[in-house]
Amino acid sequence: MSRQLFDLVARDYDAYRPDYPAQLFDALESAMGQPLLRADVLDVGAGTGIATRALAGRGANVVAVDPGPEVLAVLRSRSTSRVRAVVGDGNALPLPDEMFDLVSYAQAFHWTDPDRSIPEALRVLKPGGVLAIWWNRHDPTVRWFAEHTQRLFQVCEKPPRADESWAAELLRGSPWQCHVATVEIPWSRRMSLEDYGRNLLTQSYVFALGDHAPAVVAEELEAIRADLGTDVIDEPFVTYTVLARP
Repeated sequence: MSRQLFDLVARDYDAYRPDYPAQLFDALESAMGQPLLRADVLDVGAGTGIATRALAGRGANVVAVDPGPEVLAVLRSRSTSRVRAVVGDGNALPLPDEMFDLVSYAQAFHWTDPDRSIPEALRVLKPGGVLAIWWNRHDPTVRWFAEHTQRLFQVCEKPPRADESWAAELLRGSPWQCHVATVEIPWSRRMSLEDYGRNLLTQSYVFALGDHAPAVVAEELEAIRADLGTDVIDEPFVTYTVLARP
């Protein structure tokens, strides 16, 4: 599936997808050995700019790359002068060598071909720079959420999510042999079931259902409401981050 398909849900993606905990950006600064203030950052697969805005909010100068022109239009509309948006592919970055202190992939690395995207990321890093890859995982220890995702994945015929630790092992191994650390940050966000349903409709495996997607989501929201007896949920996450230095 092409990542450009997120152009179809760009506005709702920006409004309802989760952001990232402040501790993540503290971890990035610790790995870099410098503050994000005035750092040069490349955010690959930036989408509508959820991570981009947070990086720029810490004072970084950010180049945001994504293949989707519609998601980048949303990013541009919500960004300051610290952000420059570029239509491009993480497998062939349209940027010169050794430009960035940090190259980030927020919820995006799995959309690339690592055999092509890793050498591209390392190429545009400054000497001593850091490659950071992260995902918001859902916390599988929360009962109601585990049952909910099991039902939804079955209807959508989606296999269980892969353990993203493969990215750390890949970067540690040959030929990259990077120095790698991982960080896991538990957190949650409170939201209405209605907004959570809108978030579900931006998930690639859900909107791939086409015209059936709204009915599937509505049925699942009713199941959650019946289980919890509330219209407000705490969506549980663990942000898993891979920090690599060549």
